Amino acid sequence: MVYKTIISIDDLKNNLNNDDFLIFDSRCDIKDSGYGIDSYTEGHIPNSIFVDVDTDLASEKRPGTGRHPLPDPNTFSEKLSHWGMSNNKQVVVYDDAGGAFAGRLWWMLKWLGHEAVAVLDGGLNSWVKGGNKLVTTPTVFEKAHFEPCVQENMIAKVEDVEEAQFKMNTILLDARSKERYQGINDPVDPIAGHVPGAISHPLGTNLDKTAKFRRKEDLQHNFNKISNDMKDKEIISMCGSGITACHNILALEIIGIRDVKLYVGSWSEWITDANRPIVTIKSN
Repeated sequence: MVYKTIISIDDLKNNLNNDDFLIFDSRCDIKDSGYGIDSYTEGHIPNSIFVDVDTDLASEKRPGTGRHPLPDPNTFSEKLSHWGMSNNKQVVVYDDAGGAFAGRLWWMLKWLGHEAVAVLDGGLNSWVKGGNKLVTTPTVFEKAHFEPCVQENMIAKVEDVEEAQFKMNTILLDARSKERYQGINDPVDPIAGHVPGAISHPLGTNLDKTAKFRRKEDLQHNFNKISNDMKDKEIISMCGSGITACHNILALEIIGIRDVKLYVGSWSEWITDANRPIVTIKSN
């Protein structure tokens, strides 16, 4: 079986020593750059490899970009190869934040043409609550070869976002919290608010109380509140810097809606140009 969206704790447990599986730990805290690797060192799922959201899943911020620009695809593919990745591997990604960060690597592997990748449903917390062990020994695999096939059509450019508000068949989803979207409080970016025409759909909407993805019927119901014909729309997903926006893309794929584009630069790129309009709750 090939897992393309999410994978259960039990299914991962049954394949923990499967040579065709490759597991990545993408834990992250945007306020603490050392949180991910420190947490991995303290304990991680057996056979998992740590991937740093800031340094592995992004390149350095440049003038006019968002906080997490995509890395060069060939450079990142070389890292994947070094970690033991090949084109025939089933990849599983997890974090401890309901998939908020794991979704970025899930999306990036799709971007590189690799379909067999899934986010661990419930993440590390559900793994531990299920009585499964953690280990402290770093995982090292023999170097393999991963050949990328970049899917440029998965990316929305800033021009696409500028035009989205004027197109009846385009939906722009914002995965940030309501407070950041409304411009009430933004502890991350220097300017608060949202892109004109963007619809708030915080990533937490996709999760139940155990931080697992909601049932397909519930996900469908929530997205129907935005539009009951989303499958016929062009959808662009954004957030603060192109990380948590991937969570909405994953949730939509779970219910069968594909080809959703990611605005990689997201809000942190949008606000680099003072001529781009912004909306706050005060101006609504």
